Amino acid sequence: MTNHQIDHLMSRIQSGDGTALEELYEGMQKAVFFYALRLCGNTAAAEDVMQDTFVTLMRKSSLYRAEGKGRAWLFTVARNLVVDLQRKQSRTDDFSVLTEMPGADDFTIQADTGIDALNMLACLTPREKNIVLLRLLSDMTLTEVAAELNIPKGTVFWTYNNAVKKMRKQYTGGEHLETQV
Repeated sequence: MTNHQIDHLMSRIQSGDGTALEELYEGMQKAVFFYALRLCGNTAAAEDVMQDTFVTLMRKSSLYRAEGKGRAWLFTVARNLVVDLQRKQSRTDDFSVLTEMPGADDFTIQADTGIDALNMLACLTPREKNIVLLRLLSDMTLTEVAAELNIPKGTVFWTYNNAVKKMRKQYTGGEHLETQV
């Protein structure tokens, strides 16, 4: 599908023509899927990104300006969705110490150490605990947490990193971990 064809379909989508989105989907779904697959390396994630790309195009069609760069815009939306997915995954990985250990569902991290997630959170100040829980349970970015709590972004980033370090130290029983937050 050419940039000109995408421009035409996007102008129809902006006008509320639902069949134009279907035509764009039919013409570009494979290209977007394989692009996303190349970026994320996971078939299921690539399918999700491909579908989310077209949903995003529909929702944000008013932002599109027909300048003969339709393919680039489409792939930029897909790339941004992959980046968001990877950020979300890395946020989850930050808390693998809380969520991936045996018994994490009942807040027990390891029976042999006697440390549980509640004890790990107990070592935090109220501000640290609030930031960590908003990040972990509400799936918010640190920027969103800063806006929600009306705290400068730098303070939230610093507080979060220190809190995770405290929790890791609590989990390891004081042993220093080489991994960085």
